[in-house]
Amino acid sequence: MTRKSQKLVVPSSVPAAEQRESDEATVAHLLKQEEEQHYRNVFAKLEAEKVRLEQEVQEFLARHPEALKPSKPSPSKKPRDRKVEDHLSKTRQAAALAKVRIDRDANGDEEEIFQVAQALILCGLPYDKTDQTKITRSARLADGSVVDVTFSTGLKAGMPYGSDRSLLHFLFDKAVKNDSRFVSWETATEFLQMMNMAQGGKNRRDLRERFLRIRSLTIGVERTTQYGTTADLMPVIRHSHLPTSVDVRAEQRGQSLLPIGSDVVFGVEIDPAFFADLKRHHVPTPAAIIRTTRNKSQLQDLMLWLHWRCYAANKSSLIKWEYLRMQLWQDDKTSRRIKVRFAEAITALRIIWPELQAEALKTGLMVGPPLRGRYLLAKGAAARQIG
Repeated sequence: MTRKSQKLVVPSSVPAAEQRESDEATVAHLLKQEEEQHYRNVFAKLEAEKVRLEQEVQEFLARHPEALKPSKPSPSKKPRDRKVEDHLSKTRQAAALAKVRIDRDANGDEEEIFQVAQALILCGLPYDKTDQTKITRSARLADGSVVDVTFSTGLKAGMPYGSDRSLLHFLFDKAVKNDSRFVSWETATEFLQMMNMAQGGKNRRDLRERFLRIRSLTIGVERTTQYGTTADLMPVIRHSHLPTSVDVRAEQRGQSLLPIGSDVVFGVEIDPAFFADLKRHHVPTPAAIIRTTRNKSQLQDLMLWLHWRCYAANKSSLIKWEYLRMQLWQDDKTSRRIKVRFAEAITALRIIWPELQAEALKTGLMVGPPLRGRYLLAKGAAARQIG
């Protein structure tokens, strides 16, 4: 029954005020039904799309078995087809994101949330290993002010890069939720389980290498407005104590250890100034986005940035590509490729969040508040509050 065909028959003895309340309640009920039907339709489309994408993956594997070949084929074997592998990777990524949306709807919008540092959303770390010891990014904000973020490193492990950012997101989330600057090594190894990674020795050794790079990171933030300039220089990790072995218990036997915190022997201590900034400016983000993009650093950065920018938008605005290049683009000689990458990130994020209002145009990126006022997180600003 449509809203126009819905008619109310009310005895003439019912007062006008009660009649109006009845009409308003009926209209509200019909609107709620329409909205529920809209999201049922979205859910059905995602289910169908997930099935189609999974079928496409299987068809690709049947036609192109070389996509699963080792990264260093022998000279006698056919070279890898990079285009096929790229298409297969994107198809699998889309299927994984479709599952995220399906799971969210099935759970009534209840989901695990990461509290992500705003500084890492505004300006990202390098995507590949680098010998550079200092990298500066610039972000122009909506009020006309400019934020320059400089990443530097002073220890031999070098600059964090690539999937190190996912570990940083995990550590900062634990610190904010526990309201503690100390994060233990035992807690950090939960990262492997959270990211659906095997608990074997190789992944634990890789995790330790990521820790070594992260503990050397220093962030400098300079804010310039029409009234002046302020600057802060903050090491992310003030102090750390990591085991030489992946077996912490073996490290502790027969040793007298100085803990870095009251109950933390192995782990890291986040700098007090950085921790205070983290608690003021953390951004709630679905943990599933971090998990499904942990091996796609650029896609992860752009999806997080789009989520934050649309969350903060009061109205639609155009951000020129030149500003976004200063802020997010990293060592890619083809500068026009930024439009393609943002378009891919918008497509990926819309799988989870169809109401995303963003478009990669010729002159820049158009972003605005989400359609229907439906944000990525159902709880909205309340998701940022930590009990």
